[in-house]
Amino acid sequence: MDVDTGLGYQQNLTTNTNGEFATYLDYLFYVNGVNATRSFNGTVWSTNGIENHAPIAKYVKGYGTRLYLGYVTIQGQTFPSRVWFTDNPWNYKPRWGLEYGTSIDQTAGSTVVTADGTYFKTYGIKEGDPLFILTGANAGQYTVESIDTNNQLTLLEELDHTVSNSTFIVGSNYFDVKTDDNDYLRGLGVTANRLMCYKLFSLNRYNGSSLIQVPKAPGTSSGRSVVDDVEGYSFYFHGSDTTRTGIYRYDGSESIKVSSAIQAYIDGIPASAYSSPIAWREGEWYRCYVGDIANAQRGISVTKAVLSYNALSNYWSVDPIEKTPVVSARFLESGQDKVFFGDNAGGIYQTPSGYSFDTAPIPWAVETGPHYPLGSESYLHYTRFQVIARDSRGVRVRYKLYNTPKDIDDNWYPLGEITHDKTEFVVPPDHSNGSGFELRFEESGIRENTQFIEKITSYYMFDTTRG
Repeated sequence: MDVDTGLGYQQNLTTNTNGEFATYLDYLFYVNGVNATRSFNGTVWSTNGIENHAPIAKYVKGYGTRLYLGYVTIQGQTFPSRVWFTDNPWNYKPRWGLEYGTSIDQTAGSTVVTADGTYFKTYGIKEGDPLFILTGANAGQYTVESIDTNNQLTLLEELDHTVSNSTFIVGSNYFDVKTDDNDYLRGLGVTANRLMCYKLFSLNRYNGSSLIQVPKAPGTSSGRSVVDDVEGYSFYFHGSDTTRTGIYRYDGSESIKVSSAIQAYIDGIPASAYSSPIAWREGEWYRCYVGDIANAQRGISVTKAVLSYNALSNYWSVDPIEKTPVVSARFLESGQDKVFFGDNAGGIYQTPSGYSFDTAPIPWAVETGPHYPLGSESYLHYTRFQVIARDSRGVRVRYKLYNTPKDIDDNWYPLGEITHDKTEFVVPPDHSNGSGFELRFEESGIRENTQFIEKITSYYMFDTTRG
C-alpha cells in the first residue's frame, strides 16, 4: 500500500499467514511460508521471471550482496532449518541458483538427463551442484558435471534405470542451520555484519561462507521480536522455561538477558503467547508488544503490554497500548526514519507521533518500588507523605503498605493529586501501619510527559520491632 495515497496492489494470498518483506536490487520481496515468493518493482507484483524463481519461504533478509530465505519449501519438500540465497547480482537481477520440476528424464547407463520447460543455465545451475531425484527408480543424490543447455545436464554418475518425468531439485545455494531435531528456524537478522539465524534454542551467525553457533545463547520464540541495530545491538524475545524467558541483547559476540529488572512482568506472560511478541525500534528504544500480562502473586496486571528498553541508559518501562500490534516496519521518507505498526483490525499507525493515541489520551504510571525507612523488622505508623515534583499538577498518587504486619497490600489506596511543587498527603488512619511503603504516580493526558518527581519524604511514628 502507498502510505501517502492509500492506494494498494491486491494480491491473492493465503489468510492467517505472517508475511515478511525485504528490499533487494530495487525490488520489494514478499514471503509468507505458503504462497510463491514474489517481488514488486514499484509498479506490479510478480511471481514470474528469474528474480522470483525461488523457494517458498517463511523468512527473508538482505545481507551483503545477497538475499537470504529461511525455512524453505521446494517442490513440496519443506526444510525447516535451511537457508537459501541468491548468487551475486546477475545482470542487476537476483538469481537463485535453483531449478526444480516434475519432468526430468533419465536413461539407463547414461549420465545425461533432460527436462522440458527448464532453465538450467538461465537460473544459474553450476558444475558440482547436487541433483536430487525425488521420485522413480533412480531416486537419490547425484552431482552435476556440466550444464549443457537450459534443458540438459551431464552427471558424474551413470543412471541405473530408464525413467521419465521424475520430480527433481538441483542447486547448491544453501546451508543448513544444524539439524531440525524439533528446533527449526524462527527468524533472520543482521548484527555486526553477520547474518543471524534464530532458532528457539540456538543463535547462529553466518559470514558468507561459514556458520558458527553463538555460545550459550538461546534463540527466539518469535521472529517478529527480533530488532537489529538498536544503538549497535540486536534485541529479541525468548520464551521457553521460566528461568530463560526474557529479552536478550546480542552485541556481535555474546547474547545476554537484559530483562531481569522486570522479571515479575516477564513471568506474567502466558506461555501460549511466547510465539507472538512483536517488536520495533524507536531511536535508542527497543519496544516489544507481548499482549496481556498477569502475575497475581506479585499483584501485576497489564492489558496489551509493551516492554520498552532504553539501550543507552539501561532503563525499562512497562506500558499499556490501546491497539494490538501484529507487525512492524521501518520506512525512510524524505530523510526521516519512520516507524509503523499494523494492528489486528487492519489499522496502520505511526509511532511515535504526537502525545495522544489515535486521538485518545495516553495513560502512564510509575511505581517507586518498596521502601523500608527503618528496615523490614520495624513496625511503623505512617502519618503523611511529602512529594516534591515539577510540572506534575494533576498527577494521581496511590500507596500500598508492606508487612502489615505479615502481609503486603494487594491493592493500591488513593492519596490524592499533586497540586503544587510540594504536596503533602495525609495517610488514612485506618490503613497506616506497616514496615514499608510504595507509591504509584499515574496520569492520562494528551500533552508531552515532562513531569519530574524530585523527592519523596515519609513521616511516621515508630511502633515496635518484629522479628
